[in-house]
Amino acid sequence: MNKENLPQHVVIVPDGNRRWAKKRGIVSWRGHIAGAKRGVEQTEAALDLGIKCLSFWGGSYDNLTKRSKVEVNVLFRIYESYLRKLIKRKELHDNKIRVSVIGRWPEIFPKGAIKAAREVMDATKDYNNHYLSFFLAYDGVQEMLAAVRDMVKEAKTNKDLKVTPESLKSHLWSGYLPLVDFLIRTGSYKDPHNSAGFMMWHTANSQLYYAKESYPDFSKKKFIEAIKEYQRRERRLGK
Repeated sequence: MNKENLPQHVVIVPDGNRRWAKKRGIVSWRGHIAGAKRGVEQTEAALDLGIKCLSFWGGSYDNLTKRSKVEVNVLFRIYESYLRKLIKRKELHDNKIRVSVIGRWPEIFPKGAIKAAREVMDATKDYNNHYLSFFLAYDGVQEMLAAVRDMVKEAKTNKDLKVTPESLKSHLWSGYLPLVDFLIRTGSYKDPHNSAGFMMWHTANSQLYYAKESYPDFSKKKFIEAIKEYQRRERRLGK
């Protein structure tokens, strides 16, 4: 595959896990387990391609507070298991991949999942060759409001604080991440949309890709096809 004109920050919004399970007559949480396996494949593919930054939206705050306890508890177990396995991956440390978990997860995660998230972030905090981020219990509107509140608070003691695009970005939970080049959302080809203001600042000029497949069917091959589609596009950025 040609590695020229690669997106440097790719986001995957893995939609359709529950619909995939329903179509097969199985419980909804089986779809989340199938989707998690795809996440592993795509992380490996992104690293092989040389993509610097890969982010996943693993669940909104509403997803993890309003759905059934059974489904949410399965998601918590998936998150914990994935993060515990991730920290042991040789590739993570050999390639100096910084792992981040972004959102309001400390408020609602069980102790085991909180510990796993903090351990993997602490173990990789000094890495900067690649970035692997998971947005969990996340809401883009809440992130923006938190950034504005922080700026208002800082302005009380820092009279030199200027409201600029750069200063606002720096106060976001995800402020250290580069802007998103390419956002892939699965399972929403007939209903292309964003949800909960996901990364609203970072995706202002992103290229968007709405896959027909639900996430468990969005294979490594499909992921690479999406990247090739990005490479064929021309980003004008208002020019």
